[in-house]
Order: sequence, then C-alpha cells, then structure tokens
Amino acid sequence: MTTLPAASTPPSFWRDSHPSAVLAGLITMLIGWAGPNVLIYSVAQAAHLSDGQAMSWLWAHALLAGLTGIILSLRTRMPILVTWSTPGIALLVTALPGIPFPEAVGAFLTSGLLVLGLGLFPPLTRALQRIPAPLAAALNAAILLPFGFRALQAFGTAPALVGVMIVAYFALRLVAPRWAVAGVLLTGVVASGVLNLWHPQPVALALTRPEFVLPQFSLHATLNLALPLTLLAFTGQFVPGFGVLKTSGYEPAPGPILRACGLASTAAAFAGCHNLTLGALLANIVTGPEAHPDPRKRYTAAIWAGVFNMIVALFAGTVLHLLGILPTQAIAALAGLALLAAMGSSLQAAFQGAAAGSLAAPVVLLVALSGITPLGIGAPFWGILAGLIVYWVEGRRG
Repeated sequence: MTTLPAASTPPSFWRDSHPSAVLAGLITMLIGWAGPNVLIYSVAQAAHLSDGQAMSWLWAHALLAGLTGIILSLRTRMPILVTWSTPGIALLVTALPGIPFPEAVGAFLTSGLLVLGLGLFPPLTRALQRIPAPLAAALNAAILLPFGFRALQAFGTAPALVGVMIVAYFALRLVAPRWAVAGVLLTGVVASGVLNLWHPQPVALALTRPEFVLPQFSLHATLNLALPLTLLAFTGQFVPGFGVLKTSGYEPAPGPILRACGLASTAAAFAGCHNLTLGALLANIVTGPEAHPDPRKRYTAAIWAGVFNMIVALFAGTVLHLLGILPTQAIAALAGLALLAAMGSSLQAAFQGAAAGSLAAPVVLLVALSGITPLGIGAPFWGILAGLIVYWVEGRRG
C-alpha cells in the first residue's frame, strides 16, 4: 500500500508531474463538467433559480473543490480528488422546490458542519479504514461499469463516431498506451466535425460573478435537505471514494479529508453550493496507471484536475456552452474508454483478492449496480453493507 512520505522529503510537484498527469487532470475536468455539473440546470429549473444563482453554484463548487483537492493531494502525496455530491443533486431536483433558497443555503451550511463533525469522530473513520480491500474493489467496479454501458449505448446511436474512437483507443494502447486517452479525445473532436455532429453555437467569454446568500435556518429545510444531503454525501461519495483510493493502493486517513471537505462545504454554502465531498466516479481517472506510470506521483494528476477546475470556475457559463458543442455520444465514449483500465483492475482486485468461493464481492457488485434506494439511501451504501454482512457470515462459518 502507498504510505505517506517522510517529512524530510517534501513533494516537488513540477519534478513529479508528467504530461500524462496533465492530460488526466484535463479529462477529469472535462468529464465532470460534461456530466455531473450540467445536472445543476435540472435543479435550477425545478426550483426556479436564476441563471446567476446557478452559475454561482458552479463557481463555488469548481473553485473550492479544486483548491481543497490541491491542498489534500500536496499534503498526502496521494491523488485526492474533491468534487460535489452527485447524489445530492439528484435529491435536490425534487426536494429543493418549495423551499426558499436562503433556507436551502442554511441547510447546505448545516450539512457541511455535520460532515465536519463526522471527521472529528474517530470510530467512524476507523470503520472506513477496515473495509476489506476486495469489497472496496467490487464497489468501485459497480461505480465504473455504468460508464462502460453508456459508452456502448452511445455506439448504438452513433456507431461511426464511437466506433472510430474505440478503434483509436485500442490501436494506441498497442503502440503508445500512455497517450491512448489523449488520442481518443482528439479523435472524438475531429470525427464529430467530419461527421457534422457538432452543435455550433455562439459562445461569449465572460467571467462568472458569484452571488452570495445570507443563510436562514428552518426545521423544515434541516429535515428535508440538511440531513438527507449529509447521509447521501457519506454513503454516496465518501464510502465509495475511499473505496476507489483503497483499490488503487492508497489509504489516506479519513478524518482529515472529512474535515477538509466539511470546511470547504461550509464556505461553498454561502455562494449557494451544496456538499463538497471526496470524488468517487471521476477519481479513477487520476488514480489509474494512465495518470502517471509511477503510483507515488499520481497525486500530480489530482492537482492538475484542481487547477483546471479553478480556471474554469472563472468562466463557468462559457465552459458549459463550449462542452455543448460536442455530441453527447463523444463525451460518453470518452468517459467509458478513459475508465476502462480502472474497470478491469477493480474487477480483478475484487475477485482475485477474495477467498475462494466467497460471495461477498459478487453481492457488493450486484446490489450496488441494482440502483435500489431503500430509505432514500443510494445503492452503493447498501451494496457495501450487504457485502460486509456476507463477509462476516462467511467468516463465522469458516
């Protein structure tokens, strides 16, 4: 497992960095903004927020998540990616309408303080560290596989575009594997233009101006937003996020990460943004071999992702319009192919690392992929819980 460096060997970011780390950071930012980030429009439309409030939300997320990820990656020398709670966005589509936005901001602030409190509770952080590695790998595989499925679905709707991207990926894997993902990105851009699949639109370069909100607090917003958001951040982001890191050989102390994300969330709340959490889905891009040939230097990929996020935070509206030029099939194919190696390594770690005949890892995979949400809690949490129960029963039987 990767360990923290000695205090006498501080990281040299520029020496440790590599072009593939820069590319991994760029792709992480692109996929994040083309995928989870655009969901904020669904929330804004459902809750009748202004464009200014939506852009401020994106600004706070990208700026503070980028900064927090940079600080954590430099301190731990591990690829710590910070993002916002994607399950939280899904909740807000239905839960935010009808709640005054200042009260919602008060709930965001309360949730950030609750996450900070979780980071100060040692038994919880110790429990996170004791999750068996094969189960963490199975959970990670369940998170990644939908990206592969969506890439295949994109092939069904745009076979020429996605087909040439797939061919480019595997061809480059044979001759220059480090640049395979870069080749796919370039191929997707060129092929989209040749096939006339671009969606041209006027794009104005304009700085995003944050809109700060004075929070208000209500029991209704606390019960309907703050508590569910905290639970979703923990079960839908932190648990699988630490699983991604563990699968890749990194085991940072959970407490400092929870506390850093809690503090960043409280600051982001004043600009109208909900929880900032440990990255799970996108973290695979900066923790895999494509990010850097040396696992000890992959922290630089997470730092580059943070840098790019902070840059695009200044031009949030412009970036979203630029990404809209590419067809959705190209973005789906890029994400699926960029994460393909991580899918393979996670599946291998889940089943090769498990005891012979154990069903714990398959149970994690099946339950987490099922999409079930009992009590409003996401499937990844139920997957790891079910796997741990099977793991415990098998241990007692043995």
